[in-house]
Amino acid sequence: MEPVVLQDMAAVEHLFSIIRDRETEYPEFSMRISVLGSMVIAEALKHAPFKNLTVQTPLEPVAVKRILEKDIVGIPILRAGLGMVKPFQRLLPNASVYHIGLKRDEETLAPDYYYDSLPRDLTGRTIFLLDPMLATGGSAVAAAELVAKRNPTAMVFCGIIGAPEGVKMLSERFPKMPIYLGALDDHLDENGYIRPGLGDAGDRLFGT
Repeated sequence: MEPVVLQDMAAVEHLFSIIRDRETEYPEFSMRISVLGSMVIAEALKHAPFKNLTVQTPLEPVAVKRILEKDIVGIPILRAGLGMVKPFQRLLPNASVYHIGLKRDEETLAPDYYYDSLPRDLTGRTIFLLDPMLATGGSAVAAAELVAKRNPTAMVFCGIIGAPEGVKMLSERFPKMPIYLGALDDHLDENGYIRPGLGDAGDRLFGT
């Protein structure tokens, strides 16, 4: 499945001009990532379950669509995924949030699992995987494999920036999973970094 990429939007271009800049300090970097996260997640909510109902405005009844927030789960991939939790919760305050801990081995570039808080069963739930970076795709695939064992109804990936290699890997392993990104960059370098990229999202989010 081809990714949905928001990078041609004027607001997205503006935000990337700030988060790509190495002079941007972490409080502002974190805030701008949060805004971008809100935009990406809002677009991805096309895949959220909803119901049709009628509500009464101060003037008259009107037909609306309401997202079934309690049937949605946000799963940030630690640690950079924490930067997308607040925007997720602002949009969906009644949705649950669980966590998956994966650390990339800098020599092999393979994901190293160390933690998850997932329930045993996710039947009937739509999962939003949250991770600012889709680089090699290894962490996203590993997280999706963990989640898939819990039998969710659907999974959606939401990221800030991706590389073609990561999109290809995730799409091949999970061809039905929609992928939403703020930007799709040119390539990965020999160290597995997205180019031109924005550096290490986790380090820049937390000032480390």
